[in-house]
Amino acid sequence: MFRPVPVPALPPSTALADLAMTAHDHAWLAGTTGVFTSRPSAPLVLRWTGDAWTEEHLPRLPAAASLAGISAAAPDDVWAVGNSAGRPLVLHYDGHRWRTVPTPAIPWAKAVAAVAPDDVHVVGTGSDTLHWDGRRWTRTTALTSPRETLHTVTATAPHDVWAGGGGVAGAGPAGYEYPVLVHYDGTGWSDLPGPRLDHGHVARLAAAAPDDLWLGHRHGADGLHVHRFDGRRWHAVPPPADAERLSVHGVAAGWTWGVRATRRSFETRAAYHRWTGDDWAAVPLPDDVARASASHVGLATDGRTTWAYLKTATGVRVLRHTAS
Repeated sequence: MFRPVPVPALPPSTALADLAMTAHDHAWLAGTTGVFTSRPSAPLVLRWTGDAWTEEHLPRLPAAASLAGISAAAPDDVWAVGNSAGRPLVLHYDGHRWRTVPTPAIPWAKAVAAVAPDDVHVVGTGSDTLHWDGRRWTRTTALTSPRETLHTVTATAPHDVWAGGGGVAGAGPAGYEYPVLVHYDGTGWSDLPGPRLDHGHVARLAAAAPDDLWLGHRHGADGLHVHRFDGRRWHAVPPPADAERLSVHGVAAGWTWGVRATRRSFETRAAYHRWTGDDWAAVPLPDDVARASASHVGLATDGRTTWAYLKTATGVRVLRHTAS
């Protein structure tokens, strides 16, 4: 069962984006404050110290900014990405403080994967990706069309990095979205055969090992469809069974998260499911969380400890689950 962990009070304008962890006692939650308000938006990072969640002191920025992704290679090597003033925003934590790291321009940064202090990948809108080698950034073309976007990136080693997204073909009523999946082998990016998908885009990737890659595919408004790669081929994973209307929003290695709604209401409540090896099992939530209308739902796991987050009318909630 998930158990609640207190977090600092945050303004109602907070939007949650992503969570990263390196061990059960190190985790970071990224988001943005000031969303849909008259004041400029600002990046937000909460850090789990092993005893409590605290709000991090981030560098002052000259313009409105937002965060979209966060990744940690070690407790003293954490990277958060977003956008500010039409350029990528990259923040780095060295164990003592956060600082901004200038980068080459790409249209929009969406996700980051930190493999090591000298091996960080940033992906986003457009055909180029960014790679940090410990001293400088390199911009590399990973996609074949500027109309393609990478939404997600995951890695298990310097030579095993995967990124996914989608592209747009055609124009007007005849236009459609198609999925994109690429792999980095340590020297360059190449197209990777994915599961048989007609349209839509790859919304989420999560790798537990080179032969255990989880993929969330979105087509339309009916939530994600989950697929799993075993090192040789892809397998469709049946969706979690639910008596109510369940919409899967994300996938991690052995987990899904999303929201459910009753047949007679559009109010959504958080739903987390764990893979048992044969099927999905719903993970119980504290009663007050289970009853609350929820948004900005997400999760991160290292296989043993799992952190989940969501936003309700009473504020940001963070939950912790430890495998028995």
